[in-house]
Amino acid sequence: MKLWMTVGVGAAVGLGVSVLARRLQRDAPRWGPSEDDGVLEARSEPPADVDAEASSPEGRALIERLGRRGGMTDAQIQFLVFVATKESRFRPNVGRGDPALEPPGLHTFLVDLREAGAARRAYERNSEVFAGCGHPPSAYSFGSGGLFAFLPTYPLFHLRKTPLRCAHPYEVFDPVFSMTAAYSFARGLSRHPFFDGTVAELRAGWGALATMKDASAYAGRIPGWREQLEALGIDAGWLFAPAPQWPKRDLMALYSEMGGRLAQVA
Repeated sequence: MKLWMTVGVGAAVGLGVSVLARRLQRDAPRWGPSEDDGVLEARSEPPADVDAEASSPEGRALIERLGRRGGMTDAQIQFLVFVATKESRFRPNVGRGDPALEPPGLHTFLVDLREAGAARRAYERNSEVFAGCGHPPSAYSFGSGGLFAFLPTYPLFHLRKTPLRCAHPYEVFDPVFSMTAAYSFARGLSRHPFFDGTVAELRAGWGALATMKDASAYAGRIPGWREQLEALGIDAGWLFAPAPQWPKRDLMALYSEMGGRLAQVA
């Protein structure tokens, strides 16, 4: 039987989640993203309409605050800020995909049927991971959203060894949930054989693994990335500096430290 618990920020979160984490803690197998495991699907670039949105300074401050609360390094936080500036303009409540499946209560939802198709394929190829969770396939298939424009299957797959495996797919719009998954996602990419070590390569892999292994595939994005970094007040030369390290962490502990509110007992 599955039991949902909603817990508050603070001591109650730390105690309740740490108990659950200890119960489920185990050495997870090394994760290497690949086309074959169905996690990384071909994606579309965020449309121009997203870039036209005013960037949210509150959203950037939120990422930085949550990162510090979770004990992330300045370089890790800076990388996540870099990703979010393009993917969401720092707005956690934006998405894109199939308007017939639009989640409720969003600030912006753009029509992008290709993105919805990628979400559907990602779910279908990993549906056994979420068997018994009780959410309809359509909830995993609307498209992408949140600070890092995740397809719902991405963060849930990364959290499959935790009590959050069966969290609702709409949790991609929760900043703490997305930040936790983003840490794991960056760690997975940085440990892949295709990765040679630079910020640019890690950023390229975020959008599509196939581009990370071929510098010519993301060469056209470099001018835009430079502009994004300059707009953020970050030296554009950082793009070719060594990417941040992402050591293994207890993801439930990270989620708890940042104020995560959900836990699930299997």
